Amino acid sequence: MKNAFTFLVLGAALSACGGGSDGGTPAAPVTPPVVVTPPVVPADSVTVASDAVAKEAGLSVIAGASADESVYDVAAYIGDTWRITFDSVKKTYAIRVLSTQFGLNDRSGTFTASTSGNLTTYTATDFSVTVDARTRLLSGNIKLGSMVSTVSGTGYAATDVAKLAGNYIFLGAMRNASNGGDRFNPKGSLKVAADGSAQLCNGGVFNAQGVCSPVSPQLEAENASLTLVKDAKTGLLVARQGQQDFGIVHVHAGDRGLALFIDRYSRNQQNVLRVGTIVAAKQQKIGTEIAGSYACSAPGISANIVVAGSTATLTNNTTGKTHAETITVNKLGLGAQAVDFDGIAVFKDPADVPADYSMFMPVSSSMAVEFSTDRSYMGVCLKK
Repeated sequence: MKNAFTFLVLGAALSACGGGSDGGTPAAPVTPPVVVTPPVVPADSVTVASDAVAKEAGLSVIAGASADESVYDVAAYIGDTWRITFDSVKKTYAIRVLSTQFGLNDRSGTFTASTSGNLTTYTATDFSVTVDARTRLLSGNIKLGSMVSTVSGTGYAATDVAKLAGNYIFLGAMRNASNGGDRFNPKGSLKVAADGSAQLCNGGVFNAQGVCSPVSPQLEAENASLTLVKDAKTGLLVARQGQQDFGIVHVHAGDRGLALFIDRYSRNQQNVLRVGTIVAAKQQKIGTEIAGSYACSAPGISANIVVAGSTATLTNNTTGKTHAETITVNKLGLGAQAVDFDGIAVFKDPADVPADYSMFMPVSSSMAVEFSTDRSYMGVCLKK
């Protein structure tokens, strides 16, 4: 009986579904929808690292007047601070002069843009800058009024000075504002405390006791005491030395850590206005990550540098001449006079005199600054 009951139930079910022998048309089979799983795009490591640095430091994106605008605060290497705004819909730019030592005025116009990978280059008359979308870093060259300047800066603003605390290394270039004379190129260590106090150690490092000490007998270490404060009127971060401004500080969230672009200006003891730039990066060893091709620019010079292993191949874009230089990493100086100094690579042309070499300091995966001892200004190198 059990088997017969089962058979009768199945037969009734088939008849209800049209599966009997009454001549009905069988139901058309239903094809299940095809589910397409989008490929998983791996997160860009530079973007992830930069975002983490910005979050940890409490940085905020500089807001524009609308969602179409992106804003960057830059240190102009002549000793000024400018705010650059791009409108992606109107294709217009505006330069607002936040601080100038040369009486410069605002400028605006239209631009064209080209994007290659993560880098977007904005071009206009006497204007060419590139932005790395991963780190909100801007660098390039701009003519404003009668002045031509290399610029570098950031799309971020610092909100908490305490979170900038740490040890940095720096390269800089300074000169008289009036005639460009008395050029000076500091290099060394910068220590920032949580209370905003800072020590700038030119020509040296801080020893275990926190004292600014020369890195070699050939250098004399000079210490400057600074205080980092937010200017209530402008909202900018200002470094002060005693009762006068030392410069305006722009904070960059690189994937290698924080970097500081300092628009340097103040009067010396002889009441001479001194201007320039200091770029400081969180101190850490350099490895193979600097390998690659860089487009470099400095006043009157455009060059390409290809770093591969222990060799840098430099091409002067003006003359077309190419030569090779040897690379020593995490050292300051050459030969027997070289001392350990994490974060600096030294490029040396064997054909040059011993005193001529260049220092190459990576700021992030997309940018480095370079200073040559036979020149008196810094260049910016953008990784391609």
